[in-house]
Amino acid sequence: MVKKGLTISFAESMTGGLMTYELIKNPGASKVIKGSIIAYSDEQKVNLLGISKDEIKKYPIVSKEIAIKMAIEIKHKIGASIGIGITGNAGPALQQGTDKQEVWIGISTDHQDVCYHLDLSGLSRIQAINKAVRFTYEKLAVLI
Repeated sequence: MVKKGLTISFAESMTGGLMTYELIKNPGASKVIKGSIIAYSDEQKVNLLGISKDEIKKYPIVSKEIAIKMAIEIKHKIGASIGIGITGNAGPALQQGTDKQEVWIGISTDHQDVCYHLDLSGLSRIQAINKAVRFTYEKLAVLI
């Protein structure tokens, strides 16, 4: 990312800041990361990211639509070239409107907005979060 002059921002929910930490722990991270927000509650997705209450009512909070919206909003709010939005269920309790452990990952770049889904059924909470982080970085590496 440094060689390409790219910067990144994160809107994390299920991963609770782990995406940001995994990047920041590396030397030179300040050249890449512009900032991040942990928007764990619906209220903070509205207040911090600007997702409308209508969108929260229309779509499940763990959905493709919300993940993409989180990615787009964080990219614009922070002023990065890449925005990543992550929303999911790490378990064992599930969010209203969903029936399994899963994560939706939105990635917004200057050229495209994409979304990925990962089924996390059967994993412990920690395993689910770690798998979501690894999966996201793998997909990001392919995109850039």
